[in-house]
Amino acid sequence: MIGLIGYGIYTRLGTAFSFRYEHDDRYQVYNPDKPPKQVHFAGETVPLENKTVAGYFSQELRLNTRRNASWIPVIERARHWLPKMAPILRQYKIPEDFKYLSVVESMLRNVESTKGAGGFWQMIPLTAREYGLEVNEEVDERYHPIKATVAACKYFREAYRWFGDWTSVAASYNAGMYALDRAYRKQGGESFYGLKLNKQTTIYVFRVLAVRQLLEHPGAYGYKVSRHDPLYEPLKTVKVQETVPDLAAFAAEHGVSYETLRRHNPWLLQNTLTIKEEGKTYALLIPRKKEQLASPQPAELPTPQPVSNVSADSLETDMRR
Repeated sequence: MIGLIGYGIYTRLGTAFSFRYEHDDRYQVYNPDKPPKQVHFAGETVPLENKTVAGYFSQELRLNTRRNASWIPVIERARHWLPKMAPILRQYKIPEDFKYLSVVESMLRNVESTKGAGGFWQMIPLTAREYGLEVNEEVDERYHPIKATVAACKYFREAYRWFGDWTSVAASYNAGMYALDRAYRKQGGESFYGLKLNKQTTIYVFRVLAVRQLLEHPGAYGYKVSRHDPLYEPLKTVKVQETVPDLAAFAAEHGVSYETLRRHNPWLLQNTLTIKEEGKTYALLIPRKKEQLASPQPAELPTPQPVSNVSADSLETDMRR
């Protein structure tokens, strides 16, 4: 059901999760001298009684909740995309706090890093393929927000079976499972917060917490919320089961520009889309015409791939190796 749920929300989510942000200087930013008494990540307590931990937490809050106009488009993208990720995380029994990792990774932009990591979840091609994404000269599903979220969830589940706690899972997304495991073994650590790691991994979880704080309480940091989403556009899905030799012509046949087709399907890399496997189907997103909005019809959805039935209890029994 994961593909069905994800694509259904992807194509039909409307103004129920829509917001517009306007900066308001009347609000005060977070005061690092008065941190909250208790903070949790994915249901796990952050030990703020540890002065080093409290210091990192305050530092990241101060840096990432500072009033800054550059955060406005990030907040808009977050309000548009995070509600689409949440049901996928729930389907895979991943705590919802993990959706904020995508914001820290890419600011929810389909960009490529200098190290070749791409998409909202910043996966390298090898990792993307390992978790079921197609990456080749024509198609790169790292740039498909829904499918990439599914792949990230598969990583999180595997990492939880390895480490047995969600904070380590989040840290491993930055450091890598093998690197974090080596740190645990070498240092004899019992918790992420007791490990000595490189600076980037050390602050990673705290940055996720800071971003969560900002996005869950934008008004407290100077962003006025209203019910409008400039990113929302009614979309439909078009199934492609035969090779398309010219996507520009395909777009014209469906009454949209080639630029519009590529904008809504950033995982398309070329002007062609080749069916390389028998029975393979792609689902392209296309804006719906105005006459179709009067009597909306459900978007055609791709056949979902089965999700293995992993219970929360079984996950909790798989502790760190």
